Formats: sequence, structure tokens, C-alpha cells
Amino acid sequence: MNAPRTPPRTPPRTPPRNTANTSARAPTRILGVDPGSRRFGWGIIEASGADVRHIASGVFRMPTSATLPERLGQLLTLLEALLLDHQVDVVAVEEAFVYKNPRTALVIGQTRGLPIALAAARGLRVTQYQPATIKRAVVGSGRASKEQVSHMVQLQLALAALPQEDEADALAVALTHSRDAGAHIAQIMAVAHVVDAQRTVSPAPKASASRAYYAAVMAGAKGRGRR
Repeated sequence: MNAPRTPPRTPPRTPPRNTANTSARAPTRILGVDPGSRRFGWGIIEASGADVRHIASGVFRMPTSATLPERLGQLLTLLEALLLDHQVDVVAVEEAFVYKNPRTALVIGQTRGLPIALAAARGLRVTQYQPATIKRAVVGSGRASKEQVSHMVQLQLALAALPQEDEADALAVALTHSRDAGAHIAQIMAVAHVVDAQRTVSPAPKASASRAYYAAVMAGAKGRGRR
């Protein structure tokens, strides 16, 4: 049974990566996932140093009538195709957190195991990140809302439209892996403080860390747009 799914957000097809030149480090393809047995968010980005670009993303939606084994089987097939079609190097997954409903925790655990097992079987690197770490890396605050995460993902990857919630979460996981969260935030905050210092003429209330982070990312995005 074919699984109905949301059409992926995919830019025009690019030629295969040239790995013949060993003098430069090859870009890294990162698959971020937001596991769910009924809605499975996924996002692929390519990272080269500090530069990242969006490759493809979307949400796999499983039929409500399908049993759990059927949904897991369909997800397995779809994930295998993603790894092969996009030449993924790393799989990044959000770490499991405590669920009040034991059944929900069991189902999510089984779903999370699919990309981890597939990646491990192919010798790919697997990384896992706490939800708060992901929010800090992308938004600048570990308590950021879903809406803030989606907006910052759209901004940092220059997406034409706001990504779906599960899609945005998956891309956020991939972005988190693409950088050292602590060093990245420190660097952004340093830039934000310099910008604030240059703009400050009279005493003003101190901006929060997340607000300063947002302002710095916005300034960086505008700068890239002028290039």
C-alpha cells in the first residue's frame, strides 16, 4: 500500500557533487528527522563550513487506517529512498523526551529507531539532540515556540514559504548538527552586542538573548540578500 505524503519541498535538481578535488572539503549532506508514526517530518540540508543550503524537505503522512506495523513498514521504505536519492552523510534525530502516555512513548520510540537503524546499517554517522539544544541553536532560546522555530528555519534557509511544523522541526535538527551550537550562539551574540553598542545613543533596556540573536540573524540575512 502506497503511503500518501506531502509533496517534498525540493529546489531544481543539481548535478552530482564532484568529489574528485580532494584539496577542498566536500559538503556534508545532513538528514534531520522529526519522528512520528502518522506524520514524519524530514529535511535535508548541505553544509560547507559556515554555509548551509536547503536541499529538500517535507512530511510523510501515513494513512489513518493503517496499523502501526504497516506505517512503520511504509516509513522504512520512504526513508531508505531518501538516504539513497540524496546521498546523505549524517542523520540527525531529536532525542526522546518523557511522554505522559506510555503508549505514545513506545510508538515514538519505535519510529525513532527506523532512521537510526538505517543509518547505522549503512555506516552513516548518527547524532541526537535535546529539544532545548535545537531551539537554542536555531532561535537562540531553549524555550522558543514552534512558530519561532518555523520562522527562523525559513529565514536561515531562505525558504520561499513558511515550512510545515513537522518539516520545520526536522530542518531545525539538521541545522543544529550543521554547527557547534555553543560556539555558534556565542559568535552570533557577540555580533549582536556589537550592533547594539553601535546603535545605542542613550541608555535603553537590555535586550534579551533570544531577541538579540534574532536581530543578528535578521541582519545577516539582509546582508546575504545584498550580495
